[in-house]
Amino acid sequence: MSQQLRVLITGVGGRSVGHQILQALLLLGEQYTIVATDVEAFSYGLYQVDRRYLVPHAHDPGYIKAVHRLIARERIGVLLPGTEAELFALAEHRNELNCMTIMNPPEVVHLCRNKGRLAKWLVENGFRTPRTVASGDWRELTQQVGFPIVGKPAENSGGSRHVEILRSAAEVETYLGLCPNPSQMLFQEYVEGVDTEYTVGVAVSHAGEIIDSIVLRRILMGLSLGPSRVIDGKTYALSTGYSQGVIVKHELVQAVCENLASTLGARGPLNIQCRLNGDEVCVFEVHPRFSGTTSIRAAAGFNEPDLLIKDFLFQQPVRRVEYQTDVVAIRAFSNLLVPMAALKELHRL
Repeated sequence: MSQQLRVLITGVGGRSVGHQILQALLLLGEQYTIVATDVEAFSYGLYQVDRRYLVPHAHDPGYIKAVHRLIARERIGVLLPGTEAELFALAEHRNELNCMTIMNPPEVVHLCRNKGRLAKWLVENGFRTPRTVASGDWRELTQQVGFPIVGKPAENSGGSRHVEILRSAAEVETYLGLCPNPSQMLFQEYVEGVDTEYTVGVAVSHAGEIIDSIVLRRILMGLSLGPSRVIDGKTYALSTGYSQGVIVKHELVQAVCENLASTLGARGPLNIQCRLNGDEVCVFEVHPRFSGTTSIRAAAGFNEPDLLIKDFLFQQPVRRVEYQTDVVAIRAFSNLLVPMAALKELHRL
């Protein structure tokens, strides 16, 4: 059945979510025929499959037309968006595509796209989240929680881009002065719990039922260590988009994240970042997409792309998965030598 299925994975550059999805499905051997796309010829994942294409950027007016053409040309059965930009573009056109698109409903994508909007929703629905304010209200925030605080873009802060730990009013002013769009920034309370930060995947069926969840306790070092600093002898640190750490069973964290997914109305993959402060789970990111740890989870037996394809397309009910825990995921870069002829032969749509 699934051997005949053609799966389109977009955005398969070497450090992308799309490449993580690709790696997860490649673990299954020849179960799927995979077609991969990216905007750049210099993209690792393109050369791990036989069928590969270059497409316009997601914000390009020709992007959706190119995806339509590719779906028809390759007889695609399932589309898995691999970048946030493509997810946002495709969410608005999902009903126009002649294939199953595994992504969350447009209203969920819209809500999670903006961190200020998401923080308001989390508070209104009873979830603990860092106190969050718009850029002009940072003084009010520091009166409530003190320093340090965290500055970040309201949108497009993946991989901790433009995210900083700020220890004084002078640093906040300098930070805003260096930002290209200060009005688009927000500030958040710094949440304690460097040693108890988790990235959590929740797989939700097409009908809104929880399939299962998986928890990785992050170890903030190497690739996974983002902005960090020592203030008055105490270390403050944030993570990057490249998680590594220990896959664990954690009933409290899983219960909160699964409840969040259900309350949100998620369908498909949901990725949640949180810290445990005492007995309180504090959620600070919710991404309505696959995770940057998708291949790690798949290697442990929790293959979200495969689970969701089976559910969405074939409606094979899967509830709770046997996967490994108490294993450590350690990340590194890898290399690939590609003949120049392979780059020159790429199809550009």
